[in-house]
Amino acid sequence: MPPKTRSGEDQTVGEMSKKDLLALITGALSPLKTSVDKLQVDIGRLATDVGKHSVDLTKLEEKLDETDQYSRRNCLRIFGVKETPREDTDQLVLDVAQRIKVDIDRNQIDRSHRIGKPGPNPRPIIVKFVGYSPRRAMFMAKKILKGSGITIREDLTQQRLALLRRAAESYSEENVWTYDGAIMVKVGNLRPFRVRNEKELQSHLERHPPSS
Repeated sequence: MPPKTRSGEDQTVGEMSKKDLLALITGALSPLKTSVDKLQVDIGRLATDVGKHSVDLTKLEEKLDETDQYSRRNCLRIFGVKETPREDTDQLVLDVAQRIKVDIDRNQIDRSHRIGKPGPNPRPIIVKFVGYSPRRAMFMAKKILKGSGITIREDLTQQRLALLRRAAESYSEENVWTYDGAIMVKVGNLRPFRVRNEKELQSHLERHPPSS
């Protein structure tokens, strides 16, 4: 009498055909595949949400930077002015103004002071004016100081200062400047363009690579 054939559930792995074994494995993995598919969908949704939040965060950072820069609109930084003990920085600002023929008085200065740690070179002076007008007058006349060792620059946020340096390294200092906190770049005969962030700068570098 021939031996009885056991059902698939009773058979050992060694007694099963390849077809039955494959069916058994497929059945066992089916729930796992369903879980993996669901996990991939969840990961896709999460990536979309992260991307959206990343865009929102970038916009928020740009807005905060814009607000920070606006709060500095009445400020200037003056570099290269000799530093002495017990100095009056307000008077030093007035002396620079007189040197570039800008008519302002002490009442138009809100406050001024040196910034940074003392060292071998004079620390820059940061000055905040009572209004925008005297600040603009001094900044527009700064070219008169060329060759004197004294320079006047806008008070930029850390983010814009880093962007300014990056642009100057790429396009050279004579082709990069700031105006009311905006970073401007001149390339060849093209009209100057404004750079707002690192992404814009990279885009301009790709379209208008610096001349070697």
